[in-house]
Amino acid sequence: MIFNQFEFLFLFMPGVLLATGLPVLRDYRVYTLTVASILFYGFSGIDHAVVLCAEILWVWCLAVPRHRGRLFLSIAGPVVALLYFKYTGFLFGSVFGDVSAGGSTVLPFLNNIALPAGISFFTFQVVGYAIDRYRGESRPPFSDFALFVSFFPQLVAGPIVRLHEVRERISGVADFRLHLERLRRAVTYCCVGLILKVALADSLANTLLRMGDIPADLSALGAWFGVFAYSFQIYFDFFGYSLIAIGLAQLFGIDLPDNFDRPYNALNPKDFWRRWHISLSFWIRDYLYLPLGGNRHYLRNIVIVFAICGLWHGAAWTFVAWGLYHAALVSGYGALRHLWDKAPGWFQWLATFVLVSVGWVFFRYDFERSADYFSSLAGLGGGAFVPVHSGDIVLLGVSAAIAFWLQPQTVLAAISKRGTFAIMGQTTLAAATALTLFAIQDSQTFIYFRF
Repeated sequence: MIFNQFEFLFLFMPGVLLATGLPVLRDYRVYTLTVASILFYGFSGIDHAVVLCAEILWVWCLAVPRHRGRLFLSIAGPVVALLYFKYTGFLFGSVFGDVSAGGSTVLPFLNNIALPAGISFFTFQVVGYAIDRYRGESRPPFSDFALFVSFFPQLVAGPIVRLHEVRERISGVADFRLHLERLRRAVTYCCVGLILKVALADSLANTLLRMGDIPADLSALGAWFGVFAYSFQIYFDFFGYSLIAIGLAQLFGIDLPDNFDRPYNALNPKDFWRRWHISLSFWIRDYLYLPLGGNRHYLRNIVIVFAICGLWHGAAWTFVAWGLYHAALVSGYGALRHLWDKAPGWFQWLATFVLVSVGWVFFRYDFERSADYFSSLAGLGGGAFVPVHSGDIVLLGVSAAIAFWLQPQTVLAAISKRGTFAIMGQTTLAAATALTLFAIQDSQTFIYFRF
């Protein structure tokens, strides 16, 4: 089940809101939300829900303060599960070469491994808790911890949350009252997120699908259009999910952190990672980069953490290459900062946006087709196919305008005020949401669900 499905919007969510709102269940809201979250995840497979529950029990039982052995065990369980479900095929393929033949693997057991949706996200969340617990954080009641890990708005694609960020809110769920201002904020976030996903990200995906999937046939114009179209697609897809997650959590009194801060407005690669997938960036900083020694071994640690970041995103060497590409961008900026920062602001912004966008090629293709795509970007492709129409240019322009200037807080402020302008804003948002719902049956799953 995903957010952009009628079953979720008109069956699951109303049912959960009704159950948590019943006075007779008021004192059991934490349990109600936990059961609902596990049911939500169970729609992707009962065995996946079992993995989630097992990780919750494992870490809660084993994590204790100042005990290295227990820390190792508490981390080992989730990490081994992640390695098995996500990286077994990748590891076997890297060691033994191509393990597939005729469309199926020559190692039959690999055919039976189904990747639990979002396992990378909740694994990082429980590992972070285990480390915080080792460092001295007190243990919450099991019911609160289970909800912290399984909370369905952010379970599958984040934000990756620390316990201390939501602990007070979770413990106060039973006493939560949904006031008008919070309801307005929640609905605004959900509506804006759904519009960004369905109207923009999915439209861009359909445009790229129509262009075909043979990079060597693209003209330079088509290739560059594809680079920027996919850059906006993955941004609106993930940003849309994060906004919906934040809005849904608001309905239950839990405040999730913002996961994006207009990342394509960044003026350098380092600034980009302060703005893009913020919860992951801070997790990597606090649990990998700083324990490795931080700036004392800057270049080594940048390479390590970005390689791990790339592999976290996907079980393929192209994802590692994407991580190392960003390591080169960040370290290169550090080496040339005295020159880069003196350049005009527009140049810093444009160079950062183009470099980041080009890197997404590794997200879409294997090495062979990535090489073909880079050749097409340089004008060395087939050159006969120029698949860009006027409607595509308009879609790209609208996407750019929204990516560079829109913030959900701006929309919220516009519709919260009184007067004609606020009424116009509310009407526009309602109309855009209604049109989005008409197209939702053709909406695609979120890109980051496979991570």
